[in-house]
Amino acid sequence: MFGHVLVGFLGLFLLPVDQYPQITPPVVKISASYPGASAVTVSQAVATPIEQELNGTPGMLYMESSSSNSGGLSITVTFDISTDAELAAVDIQNRVKLAESRLPAEVVQNGIKVEKQSSSQLMTLTLTSSDPRFDEIYLSNFATINVLDVLKRVPGVGRVSNIGSRYYAMQIWILPDRMANFGLTIKDLQNVLKDQNRESAAGVLGQQPMNGTDITIPITAPGRLSSVNEFEEIVVRANPDGSIIRLRDVARVSLEASSYNTESGLNGENAAVLGIYMLPGANAMEVAKNVVKAMEEISKDFPEGVSYNIPFDITTYISESIHEVYKTLFEALFLVIFVVFLSLQSWRASLIPLVAVPVSLIGTFGFMLAFGFSLNMLTLLGLVLAIGIVVDDAIVVVEGVERIMEEEGLSPYKATRKAMKELTGALVATSLVLGAVFVPVSFLPGITGMLYRQFAITIVVSVLISLVVALTLSPAMCAILLRPSNGKKNFVFRKINEWLARGNNKYVHFLQRALANPRRIIAGFGMAIVFIIVLNRVIPSSFLPEEDQGYFKVELALPEGATLERTRKVTERAVDYLKEHPAVAYVQSVAGSSPRVGTNQSRSELTVILKPWEERKKGGMSLKEVMNDVRTEFKQYPEALVFLSTPPVIPGLGTSGGFELQVEARNGATFENLVDAVDTLVKYAANDKALSGVSSSLQAEIPQLYFDVDRDRAQFLGIPLADIFSTMKAYTGSVYVNDFNMFNRVYKVYMQAEAPYRMQKENLNMFFVKTSKGNMVPLTALGKAENTTGPGSIKRFNMFTTAIINGEAAPGHSSGEAMKAIEKLAREHLPDNIGTEWSGLSFQEKKAEGQTGMVMSLVFIFVFLFLAALYESWLVPIAVLLSLPIAALGAYLGVWVFGLENDVYFQIGLVTLIGLAAKNAILIVEFAKVEVDKGVDAVHAAITAARARFRPILMTSLAFVLGMLPMVLATGPGSASRHSIGTGIFFGMIVAITVGIVLVPFFFVQIYKVKMWRKKN
Repeated sequence: MFGHVLVGFLGLFLLPVDQYPQITPPVVKISASYPGASAVTVSQAVATPIEQELNGTPGMLYMESSSSNSGGLSITVTFDISTDAELAAVDIQNRVKLAESRLPAEVVQNGIKVEKQSSSQLMTLTLTSSDPRFDEIYLSNFATINVLDVLKRVPGVGRVSNIGSRYYAMQIWILPDRMANFGLTIKDLQNVLKDQNRESAAGVLGQQPMNGTDITIPITAPGRLSSVNEFEEIVVRANPDGSIIRLRDVARVSLEASSYNTESGLNGENAAVLGIYMLPGANAMEVAKNVVKAMEEISKDFPEGVSYNIPFDITTYISESIHEVYKTLFEALFLVIFVVFLSLQSWRASLIPLVAVPVSLIGTFGFMLAFGFSLNMLTLLGLVLAIGIVVDDAIVVVEGVERIMEEEGLSPYKATRKAMKELTGALVATSLVLGAVFVPVSFLPGITGMLYRQFAITIVVSVLISLVVALTLSPAMCAILLRPSNGKKNFVFRKINEWLARGNNKYVHFLQRALANPRRIIAGFGMAIVFIIVLNRVIPSSFLPEEDQGYFKVELALPEGATLERTRKVTERAVDYLKEHPAVAYVQSVAGSSPRVGTNQSRSELTVILKPWEERKKGGMSLKEVMNDVRTEFKQYPEALVFLSTPPVIPGLGTSGGFELQVEARNGATFENLVDAVDTLVKYAANDKALSGVSSSLQAEIPQLYFDVDRDRAQFLGIPLADIFSTMKAYTGSVYVNDFNMFNRVYKVYMQAEAPYRMQKENLNMFFVKTSKGNMVPLTALGKAENTTGPGSIKRFNMFTTAIINGEAAPGHSSGEAMKAIEKLAREHLPDNIGTEWSGLSFQEKKAEGQTGMVMSLVFIFVFLFLAALYESWLVPIAVLLSLPIAALGAYLGVWVFGLENDVYFQIGLVTLIGLAAKNAILIVEFAKVEVDKGVDAVHAAITAARARFRPILMTSLAFVLGMLPMVLATGPGSASRHSIGTGIFFGMIVAITVGIVLVPFFFVQIYKVKMWRKKN
């Protein structure tokens, strides 16, 4: 026994700590870039060939892609939870390689990135400076060079991303008018840059075979350029008259940021923002601690005026949530011990279950470590449930020994031996029936099965350990510690005994009345079954309860085509308001980006991080109340649409809380058909009472310039179409040429026209290409430019063009109701060529829908088969099974009265409740069956068993019920989960020990009457 306690202590200190176990499906992300291309072009030329190869990858659940007008492409492939993430990434990498031959050369040259996506962001780190010398570009690169690489090496860190990165690049700002005057084209400039900025191997003097020399000398030569001055001196053309045209004559060269599409900040000030992601299976608390320690060392070398901050740390929520669960654990333990002491009325007797509980719980940690579990919300809640269960066996042993000592006057040793002969079978049966309850649900597939498994194995292991303790340690302690009762008990204990005796008499009286009126009892039982069916349909369903995780996100959407400058002004105004809110600690902003659209100058994303929970206890500072305040304020912003979202319930499943519906163009539907369908759906959803905040990220019509090339004229002049498009793209959209070295790193060289030359449609007059005869021709002579509109981004889901509909359940409605409401609207109002699919957490919730019935059926079947084997009868187990629905009715009533939902936590609680109710029923049925086997009448046997088992059942059940009370009354982080699981069990057990214990002997008698009738016939 000491050995497994020692192993348990080791497990407690070695187990990783996290919010949830690894239940997030593996996700592999593919990123590519086609600078200057429109969303439609990226979708057709890049996304489609890659998706065709990716489609059908083994284990794939779904894939989604987003192509933007900035030329960016992002594809995410989500796999089944059972898929190995490493193998999935390798498989995707191989399939992308197959698609490369069909991609534009520039896309391959820019590189296609394939990486496993970390499930959730662990921390956000920011670098800020009060010194004007250190602008955002400096901070961003300083963070990349001096911080990011170090943090990547911290054990447990999977990925570190520079959010709103301003990575250095050598920018060649071309002057198109000078280029035209000198008769130069973009291709000329690209060629000289590639020729004069390159690494070259110059050879070796004295290379073998060689005779007559005794030294080998490598030859070195200038390679890549590394400074602005060196680039400015590049010779573009040497003229016959001896004059030289250098790069500085036709362009301005500067070391700047590679991209200006986004701007990051913290509380309204410029900041470099690093997102830190954790490796799957790592200890979140340990990783966060190591990151903080690493930053303390790194910051010692920061320049004066540069400082760092950690505004967001998910481990704060994890530690607070787990602290609350620990608090609940100790509160439950105290209440259980209190009830045990009042019931056993002796410190000697109370010491036995007091030792049994921690031994069982601590031993469980060792098995959790062996099974690869972590200390998370699920396993700890399982241990809270286990407290009330593991104390049962020890109480039953102590009560049995004391009863024999009192009735037969035996010594503690002899009373213990006799009691264990009577109780061993019942103890083994009750413990194994709990295992029979949890075993089938632990084999359910997907995320739901993983959630059940965490609870099931935790509880089953603790119960089996408590069985071993009850069969070994508890009897030994009984023989040593217990003493025959002598002397008068104190007033409190006398009153408790009187109440128990009176309760026992009333219980027997009710049982006798029930046995005398079987039809009424059966009719009432039938009504209870009907009520369960009705309540199961009435109580709203959901996947997991939403928690206050201490932060939320705000998306600001300006009119399509708005510049970053306009977006910045609105963002600053919003940040100024949020900073002043009493519940807000930090506001992290990324202007030019959106979680739903990606990089877009007209969008801005704000992450609002609230103050710690203990500072938000007073009214008006909960997450929902703060979001309502923000929603009310931002409604007054006429220049922007505002979308608020909570983080996903399970980190990594979706980008936000609420539901996520994909509306797809199928069967030849056009993009215009999709736009109409989305507008229709959003319009009807706005009037549905079950839905709130329904919106779409679809960018249907943003301003665009359409250039219609006169292909005939271009051919007559001998101008390749590729030259026309590459020239336009280089001047307006930026072109990657090659690389240069600086700070022991490789940076990119880009070409683009100076800002004044790419602001208006008329600037196209200054862009020239060369004919086959060497003449310079402006682009406007080769085509017409006209204003039009088009999609800002193209999203695809499982190879269909799609639009994402996001929304939440309205107050008073569950996520399940919201999903059914939007599905109904889609069926009624969308045409046949428009389809829908769920993604993110909604996909998992839909997959788990309707599992309650299947789970309960499996539980009842396994319990029945186990009891049938135990009693060697097909009829006797029915007496146990028929008493269980009453406990379930109590659980449903409790959840319904308190306005909670039928989610996974409630279902886990329901399974636990069935096991506990079955355990109590077995104690009565086991005793009654022994009496019947002795020849006693079934009615008399049932009454005798009920009277004998009333006290231990009441004691153990009350201990468990009071152990659940802290979960019912829980507050603080993670309280929604504890409410959901605790409320159903609490009220279910109350009904089980008031009504259920009457039905157990009642149905036992009815079953034996049926057996007698069958024998006679």
